[in-house]
Amino acid sequence: MTAGVAPAARGRSALDEPVLPVGRKWTATWSFAYLGLFLANYGAQQIVLPRQANLIAAGEETAVAAQSWANASAAVVTVIVSILVGALSDRTLHRTGRRQVWIVYGGLLAAVAFVFQGFQHTVVGVVIAWGVFTAGMSAVVVALSAALPDDVPTSQRGRVSGYLAVGTAVGPLIGVAVVTFLLTGVLDAYVGLALLLLLCVLPFGLRVRGTPLRRAERPPLALRAIATGIFTPLRSADFAWVCGQRALINLSNALAQVFLYQYLKDEVHVDPDLGTLLLMVCYTAGIVVIAVPVGRHSDRTGKRKRVVVWSSAAQGAAALILAFVPTFPAAIAGASLLGFGYGAYLSVDQAVVTQVLPHAEDRGKDLGILQLSSALPMIVAAAVGGVLVASLGGFPALFVASAATGLAAAVCVLPIRSVA
Repeated sequence: MTAGVAPAARGRSALDEPVLPVGRKWTATWSFAYLGLFLANYGAQQIVLPRQANLIAAGEETAVAAQSWANASAAVVTVIVSILVGALSDRTLHRTGRRQVWIVYGGLLAAVAFVFQGFQHTVVGVVIAWGVFTAGMSAVVVALSAALPDDVPTSQRGRVSGYLAVGTAVGPLIGVAVVTFLLTGVLDAYVGLALLLLLCVLPFGLRVRGTPLRRAERPPLALRAIATGIFTPLRSADFAWVCGQRALINLSNALAQVFLYQYLKDEVHVDPDLGTLLLMVCYTAGIVVIAVPVGRHSDRTGKRKRVVVWSSAAQGAAALILAFVPTFPAAIAGASLLGFGYGAYLSVDQAVVTQVLPHAEDRGKDLGILQLSSALPMIVAAAVGGVLVASLGGFPALFVASAATGLAAAVCVLPIRSVA
């Protein structure tokens, strides 16, 4: 058996549930791919895109508008590509498996879009390039998500999800550090991020083989069927509850973070640049410390819902600390607790969502739908949070809303029957 082949890939159908565990190479390259995606996306979105917008725009308002248009285009692209690529990858006939080709070409598209974006000097060019990058990234994310239920048995998904949590936590820190201290221009930053993206994503796409889909197993390719299939999985109560729970816990996390910079500046009265960096380190450390042990524990016990409940409670407690104790030591405690809570949640998230998929032949499409419950709350949080801070009670209202959505997420997980 070669290290690059999923052990369950030989002698079984692509639609069968995997039973043999994957090795370290599968887990490492899969997690590393996520690290590269988050490294590139966060480094660009938080630092390079604003830097580029400020160079292009005539003033601060125009720069903010340019970023808003870019992020709005990304939201639309994410919705379309996540579902479409998920459905198409379910029907892909390739000797290396259904997902690998989408990972490779999605990664290449994202990297090329970054290089193209580095040469843009107009708002329109930036918006188009950012949309193309988002299309490539969304394709990779959906394909990677579907590779988990394709190849990893249920009893191993908590541990694998734990390593994913580490990658998605460390990636943003590395990305922001690279474009802040090493690649301080626009073109060099985009090119550097593109190369790092490929370095992280391509090993899984090129060196790990999935289970090929047999032609007789291939679902019919009809756009009408794909369109109507968007709503079909929501008829499953467990799938619908997971969609709601996932959206709420991600909204809770996003609301707690979206205006931290302004919170430190206006409410805590500390240096917001240094303060945000320190809180980001504490938050990341919390995720890294907790994710893998909790994931392993959930694999041993088979109990995942209780992890979601406790992680939601931890996020809620962290948000309440920020709401009612506006001091920097309290902010450090809140950020650390938020990291512990979200890290615990991430350690079982992929395991939970893959246990409620209604049909094996639609794994990619259904995970594309579930991906929206992670991506869209990040966008909604900025709009909702802005209204809360400006008009409905300031920062305490923002963090109380974060705690409330976390509690609602815990409630949503309780009715799920197919997950213990």
